[in-house]
Order: sequence, then C-alpha cells, then structure tokens
Amino acid sequence: MTEWSEHCVQVNDLTIHYHRAGDTAKPAIILLHGVMDNGLCWTPVARDLQADFAVYMLDARGHGRTGGALENFSYSVLAEDVAAFIEALDLQKPYVFGHSMGAMTAAVLAAQAPERVRAIVLEDPPFGDEPQAEKRDGEPAPRHQQMLQWILSLRTLSLEERLIVARKDNPNWDEAELAPWADSKVEFNPEVFHHLQANIPWREALARIACPVLLVTGDPEAGAIITPNLAQEASRLWHNGEVAHIQGAGHCIHRDRYNEAMASVQAFLRHA
Repeated sequence: MTEWSEHCVQVNDLTIHYHRAGDTAKPAIILLHGVMDNGLCWTPVARDLQADFAVYMLDARGHGRTGGALENFSYSVLAEDVAAFIEALDLQKPYVFGHSMGAMTAAVLAAQAPERVRAIVLEDPPFGDEPQAEKRDGEPAPRHQQMLQWILSLRTLSLEERLIVARKDNPNWDEAELAPWADSKVEFNPEVFHHLQANIPWREALARIACPVLLVTGDPEAGAIITPNLAQEASRLWHNGEVAHIQGAGHCIHRDRYNEAMASVQAFLRHA
C-alpha cells in the first residue's frame, strides 16, 4: 500500500476521508464499503484494480475517518455525498462498486444522478422488505439492533483480540482484509444504526437506473441477503443489467470467494 495516497475533501458540510490507488490518468472507480467497514476494507480489491483504474476508497459518513451529521442519515444523503465527491474531484463518469450499504448507495446514486456514473457493481445490496411495524421510532430496526449489540461487544476487545475474532469467523478472507476490518469497528459511529433505513425503495431506484448494472449474489444459506427470487425481480426492473451468482459465498461475497467474485466483476468492468 506504500504507493497509495491519503486525502480528505470538503463536500456537503462533510470532510470525506479517502485513499487513492493507481494512475489518475486512467478511468476512475469508486469503492463504497458496507456498514461498519471503512475504505481500506477494499485493500485486496484495490490491489487488483489499480493497474487499470484510478481507485478511490471512501470512508462513508459516520465510518472510518469521515464524520458528519447523522440526523438525516439515509441512502439518499449517502448518494449525495458520493455525487458531491465526484464533482469536487472532477471525475468523469466513474465506475462505482459497492458492497451492502455501499451497494445500495451506488444504486441510489445511479438513480438520482445518472449523469455522474458510468456503470455500477452491486454486491449483495440490502434489498428486501422489513415490516415497518417492527421498528419503533428512534430505535434501530430489529436486525440493526442485533448488529449494534455485536459491534458494541466487539469494541470492548483489544486489536489483537478483534483480529483473532476476524480470523476465526472468516477463515477464507485475505490476510490484508483483517487489520482494516478490525480498525473499522472502532472507528464506526454506532449512532448510524439509529438512522439507517430498514425499508428502502430499491425497486423504484432500480427502475430508474439507465447505466449497466452487475448484481453480485451469494448463497442465502451462507448469510447472503439477495435470494434467487429477489435477483429475478431485480432483473425485471433494470434496463441494462446482469447477475453473477457466486456459489458458497455469504454476505461478504468478494471476501468469501475472492477469485470467483473478482473474475465476474473484472469481466463486467471490461465491457461496461
């Protein structure tokens, strides 16, 4: 990572922290991490993409070293942050690759600001329909409550102990994933869970996306969100999309089955 540079940019009353890899004369790709992660959680992906792209690894609002107000935290706001980032750096229609929360952000960005994006990769976005009745005002949704309790318990551990947890729970992950993952759990602002949307109008967003889309799915039995039925429904909504199913992968698809996932992603990027 010695050749990577570290920067901050002021947009939307927010200081976005990011790392950049690769030659800025090459096409740009923005990597958007999932909830509780940070930009450097993309380290293996950035290593493989930097030969062909200028790679931008952003810390999202409330994550990593990017702060920002959380009162109006939503996927629309996260997408506006990325759109402002693209404008501030004068990036010419970058590719956008997002995982989980970052995938939903990428989808909303492509729907809200189609002129800003060339193509998007959506890795196991949080499509679905959580019943509104289960969420009380001011409290995280039930599945977010579980994640909140998990991360609060994880933050009581030392770095060494968090690394042990990472290795034990994720035996297939690249070693370069572990330290950023462990750091990101301490950097993350848990208040995000009080504002993160449980119900997302993803169908409306997909129907508005005109650019090429790759939806990367795993196996629900292993923890992936996108079921075959959801993938089939998504394919009826978008205008120009395809699905890559990675067998045996859970929610963190490119981490669980790195070679297979990246082969699909890179093939898509070559022709998108």
